[in-house]
Amino acid sequence: MIAYIKGKVLIKKQTFLIIERQGIGYKIFVSSQALDKIHKEETIELFTHFSNRNEQAELYGFSSFQELEIFEALEKISGVGPKAALSVASLGNVNKLKQAVETQNFNYFSSVKGIGKKKIQKIILELGGSLSGLIKEKTIKKDDEALKALMSLGFSATESRQALLKIPNNIISPEKRVQEALKFFS
Repeated sequence: MIAYIKGKVLIKKQTFLIIERQGIGYKIFVSSQALDKIHKEETIELFTHFSNRNEQAELYGFSSFQELEIFEALEKISGVGPKAALSVASLGNVNKLKQAVETQNFNYFSSVKGIGKKKIQKIILELGGSLSGLIKEKTIKKDDEALKALMSLGFSATESRQALLKIPNNIISPEKRVQEALKFFS
């Protein structure tokens, strides 16, 4: 499905954006924190999740791949819908969320509308093990050969990093990493 989009913001509403990409407008729900940073007519990049619940198809957008992973872990919890998962995923990075889960910090989740104490308990209980896999975040350094190669081909540093982050860890050689990254641009 649609996992990433880069386009111009045509419309900005209270809970969603409409992003134009090659003549097509995509309605993408984003967190209020993300909306505060986005301006109309700006070109933005979002990692997206396609949700098809109750015969309603919706796209949810995130500024980082890590935020998307948190959202997907949250949405798997029964009783947590995509809107609540979007709000929780946008509270902070995975390390802050992990710390809140480990310390059972209910106050961390208090700013999320529509989530009561019982649901927070369920989130804390079920997220405990699934967050450890998200902590091991890959980073791409400035002197990475594959990053330099992609940038020399005309891709921005941000685009290049995001494509390289999607590549499996078992692909090590710079040439193979560039080949794999180029697949994300086509």
